[in-house]
Amino acid sequence: MGAFTLYAIKSALCLAVLYLPFTLLLRRETFFAFNRIGLLLIIGLSLVVPCLNIPLWDFSLDGLLEQQRQAVIEVGMPAIIAGEKTAVVHQEATGGSRWNWAYLLVYTYFIGLVICLVLKGRQLYRLLRFIPSGCLWTDRHDGATIYCHVGELGAFSWMRSIVVGEADSAPDSPVMLHEMAHVRHGHSWDALLVAFVEVLQWFNPCIWMLDISLREIHEYEADDAVLRRGITARNYQLLLIKNAVRGSRYAFANAFNHSLLKKRITMMMRKKSSKWARMRLLYIIPATMIVLGAFASHRFVSQATSLGDVGGSPTSHADVVEPSAPPKAAVVEKSNFKEKEDVGNVEQESAIPDVKPETSDVQMPISTLPDTGVVKTVNGKQVYDVPEVIPEFPGGQASLLTYVSQNVRYPQIAYENGVQGRYVVGFCISSEGKVTDVEIARKPEGETLSEINVNALSQEADSVAVNKRINQAKAREALEQEAIRMVKSLPDWKPGMVDGKPVNCRYNMPVTFKLQ
Repeated sequence: MGAFTLYAIKSALCLAVLYLPFTLLLRRETFFAFNRIGLLLIIGLSLVVPCLNIPLWDFSLDGLLEQQRQAVIEVGMPAIIAGEKTAVVHQEATGGSRWNWAYLLVYTYFIGLVICLVLKGRQLYRLLRFIPSGCLWTDRHDGATIYCHVGELGAFSWMRSIVVGEADSAPDSPVMLHEMAHVRHGHSWDALLVAFVEVLQWFNPCIWMLDISLREIHEYEADDAVLRRGITARNYQLLLIKNAVRGSRYAFANAFNHSLLKKRITMMMRKKSSKWARMRLLYIIPATMIVLGAFASHRFVSQATSLGDVGGSPTSHADVVEPSAPPKAAVVEKSNFKEKEDVGNVEQESAIPDVKPETSDVQMPISTLPDTGVVKTVNGKQVYDVPEVIPEFPGGQASLLTYVSQNVRYPQIAYENGVQGRYVVGFCISSEGKVTDVEIARKPEGETLSEINVNALSQEADSVAVNKRINQAKAREALEQEAIRMVKSLPDWKPGMVDGKPVNCRYNMPVTFKLQ
């Protein structure tokens, strides 16, 4: 529901940007059919343009709640083969209720939509019910059905039905010619389209203004059709004034005595507009480009890192509003990642060169991997960088990502002091499948707690500044320990294999803590 609400809001903004210049540039011009096409084009663009950027099939509140997120943890999953299918975990965790302005906005929108839909449906039902009821006679003329009612009735038309009074029922009467023009030009379809958009954008004043503008053009176009049939402008204007006291009770109908008398008479007397004035409609092109740029989606994540970073895996995001609160849920989505891409860092993108594992801890795609071999000895154990069969987490990669997202936390002290950074955790999957030799392979620059204490004692720095530096150092240590704790908490894996025997394998896992 949230994505649909967001679509309606963007559609309303798009319509406002495209329609308001029309009222200044083209509303008073006399090329009525052209202006009608322009308004329909504006409506169509307002419905289509937001679809280019909004995933309508994802009915969630992600788009509306995204700006409330404060802390983000990005975890690059360990993987030897960077080109294989992996998974991305997207988690939302909060410390309290999610009932907030976003939910209020969504429910308010849908309540208004339902109310507007009911009112429009009631109006259409009353119109369709009235057309055939109590008429004196019906007749077919030029593909339209004429319903003649008793007495003086404000004539109107809907689709291919025309309702008139006895005095105006002659086929060549100006009233009949006017309503036949409405039928011939299909104005009722325009009214139906606008009614749909009014339900969708009931909160948008511009769509109600556009409805008025389009109905004006319908009347101008029908009046012009009558004058082209040889009816003098003076006699036709007198007829309009005579019928002004009659009214139509049906919002959908195209009424002969539509309440635009002064504008209609003025438009009949107006000098024909220059053909070059139509060029003003070209403003739609830059306006549409502006809207497309403003609505550009931000739901893309870069999937590579610089040459010096350690990677070989996709990135997991854990969004935390209250860092100390436990996670509530995790949603796993499948993603494909190109070969030779390091996705441990979402801020940069570059290709990884074809280098041997002995000289780099970057994990290579299977198509460029050399023969399996020992890359180092750790604590007297041979550790393989590229085994024949890679280790497997219980339940597969998706289960690993789900486990990580549910167990990682943004330390409270780091959150409070605004400390963030990227840590690369190195570890080994033993031949028994256990996680061993966990260590920080790389971490951001910053003072350690011991260095700060020495500097504070030697320089006699201000106590407030010292406390701030100490707290930041503690926060950095907390981030480091959280990254290590999360990796150490991993359960046993299915070990890697070489020549049919289990072996030790080395991994690197980037963990990025950042605030936004």
